[in-house]
Amino acid sequence: MGTREGNSAAGNATGNTGGNLPEQYSEDNLITYRVSLSLVDRLATDGALTAAERRKAYTIIAKRHGLSLDSIFAENA
Repeated sequence: MGTREGNSAAGNATGNTGGNLPEQYSEDNLITYRVSLSLVDRLATDGALTAAERRKAYTIIAKRHGLSLDSIFAENA
């Protein structure tokens, strides 16, 4: 039996680095999501939002950015 030459792997071992990710996991979407959360955090720190309002805002922002609340990218307030 001979030795096979060439690449026998079914696909790229390192995978695609972001080209086929769903839009909600795009860099731009995640950055704007995090910026929105930081603005809410600032309002809460300044006393303009209660803890309950902050949690509600986090939920609304996650939904607007297409992130499920159990996503590893979603923050919990």
